[in-house]
Amino acid sequence: MKTELLDSSPHSIGRACAILESQKIVALPTETVYGLAGNAFDEASVRKIFSAKSRPYFDPLIVHISLKVLSDPAGVLHALIRDGILAPSLAASSDRSNFEALVKAFWPGPLTLVVPRGPLIPDVVTGGHPTVAIRMPSHEVFQSVLGLLSFPLAAPSANRFGRISPTTAEHVRAELDGRIAAIVDGGPCGIGVESTIIRLEEGGIRLLRPGGVSSAEIASITGSVPRTQQRLHSSAPEAPGMLDEHYAPRKPLFLIPEPIDSHPDLRELLRELGDSSRLGLLLHAPVRSSFDVSSFKSHRILSGSGDGAEAARNLFSFMRELDEDPFVDVILADLPENHFEGMFAAIADRLQRASRNKPLGQSVKKL
Repeated sequence: MKTELLDSSPHSIGRACAILESQKIVALPTETVYGLAGNAFDEASVRKIFSAKSRPYFDPLIVHISLKVLSDPAGVLHALIRDGILAPSLAASSDRSNFEALVKAFWPGPLTLVVPRGPLIPDVVTGGHPTVAIRMPSHEVFQSVLGLLSFPLAAPSANRFGRISPTTAEHVRAELDGRIAAIVDGGPCGIGVESTIIRLEEGGIRLLRPGGVSSAEIASITGSVPRTQQRLHSSAPEAPGMLDEHYAPRKPLFLIPEPIDSHPDLRELLRELGDSSRLGLLLHAPVRSSFDVSSFKSHRILSGSGDGAEAARNLFSFMRELDEDPFVDVILADLPENHFEGMFAAIADRLQRASRNKPLGQSVKKL
């Protein structure tokens, strides 16, 4: 299959819509990462997404919906029920008030809600669960496409399953060229990590994946901090991005659970890793101590000022650069001190999953 590379002009938007209407799949930019989109109501289209990504069918997808529902006279909730995306039971449940408050506060934007699914959402989208993950992306290109279609779009990240998420059209091409119909180039993604996913359920809200909206922001709207989901060890996730091992480079990535310049046994650790000239460093901020990174041939600093939004924007791009660097054999990343807060919580989540099954104290000695 030849993959078309399209720009974001009106003509290209129309071409992307025609491809999607013909049961093919297209990579589109969102404000978070690039998504691989297909008709969410059509099982054949959705199966092509799984095939292109080599994604297991037990891992659910997010359904992306159009801005048009915000101005629907029926209101967002009833419009989505009428359109077969949400179950009618949501309108009468205790979750309704949280749903409507969160939609008003954060849509369009990087917040995904897991709610009871409607009759037009096929099992393949939800992994057989009775719930569906939905969000309204804010990216102009994605919304331009949705605005011309009569159906919502199912769209996971546009990369091979388990790999580093793409934040540019070139990242998508490197991963999926020849496996999908088209890529629409909308420039670099503004946020750089995936959406926050929460499940609305009786008794409160559960955080399934940290992302572009923080727990504190959610609490400011609902009045309570979301409960944190425990790490998943099964093959039945409720939503995307919940598997223990994910977002991983091809090269081994080891994670120091603290800033690198405050690690008490850093020099011993580096000796265990071996030749530092073959080690790539992925640091959250500039080193404050006397530790000298100049001996490492390749290093990246996510934010020169320690800013969480800038760090998130650079995370996947810098991780990919180190993964593709021919002079790097191993990647070593650190966590900021405040990795439970804001965007750093999302960064920590991605790094922890990328380094899963590679504990520092044991595995490095085997390299």
